Amino acid sequence: MLSVRTTGREDVGLTTRRRPRGSLNQQVILDAAFAVTERGGLDAATFQALGAELGAHPTAIYRHFRDKDELLLAMIDALHAQTLAGLPEPTGDWAADLAVVAHRTREVFMRHPSVAAYAYRTAHREHEFHIVDRVIDCMRRAGFGDDDAARLYRVFADFVLGYSALDAGLAALDPATRQADLRSWEVEYRMLPADQYPNIAAVAHALPAVDDPENFTLAVDLMIEAIRARAAAASRP
Repeated sequence: MLSVRTTGREDVGLTTRRRPRGSLNQQVILDAAFAVTERGGLDAATFQALGAELGAHPTAIYRHFRDKDELLLAMIDALHAQTLAGLPEPTGDWAADLAVVAHRTREVFMRHPSVAAYAYRTAHREHEFHIVDRVIDCMRRAGFGDDDAARLYRVFADFVLGYSALDAGLAALDPATRQADLRSWEVEYRMLPADQYPNIAAVAHALPAVDDPENFTLAVDLMIEAIRARAAAASRP
C-alpha cells in the first residue's frame, strides 16, 4: 500500500511504503535508529523520523520503546553487544584480556560516534552486564579480593568508556568543526611564543594529534601497568 504526501510543490513528492502489520520489533527499530543517527546525529532520531524510516506510524514505535531515553539506552546496549561479538574467549592472561576489551570498545564506539558520545549512561541491560562481568573476572584473576576487584573494575571501565566517548564525541562533530579543533593542535600550539609558554614550546614539535589512536593505546597500557603493580604489591607478604 502506498501513501503519498505532497508538499505544495509540483516537483516534489514523498512516497513511503507501509510496513506489514506486526513486522516491527525492537531490533528493527534499533537498526533504523542507527541509520537515522548516522545520517543526522542523535537529535535526528525522533520517533517521527523513525516512523518515516520504517514506513510506520510514529505511534507504533511507542509499543516497543516508552520514550527516546529508553531507545537511547537500548542503542548503547547494542554497542555493548557489538563489543561482545568481537571479543575472543578469555585467555590465561588477564592483562591481555583487559586490553582487548578496551580496544574493542573504542573500535565499536568510533563506528557509531553519535551514540557512543552518550555511552557514559548506564544501559543496565544484558550486554552491559556481560562486559562488566568479564572485566571483574580479569581483576579477580589478577589476584584481587572482591572489594578491590569491584573498585578497580569501576575505575578501569569508566576510563575506557570515558576515553572512548571523548574520541567518539570528536568524531561526531561536523567535519568543519572537527578539522578546526584538530588544526589548533597541529598549527596554533606550535606557534605559541616560548617566552609565555616555555613548556608547550619545548614539546610542540612532538605533540600528537588529538585523534591519534596511539594516545588511547598508551593510556590503556599505563592503566594496566598500574593495575599490575598494585596486584604485585598486594601479593607481597
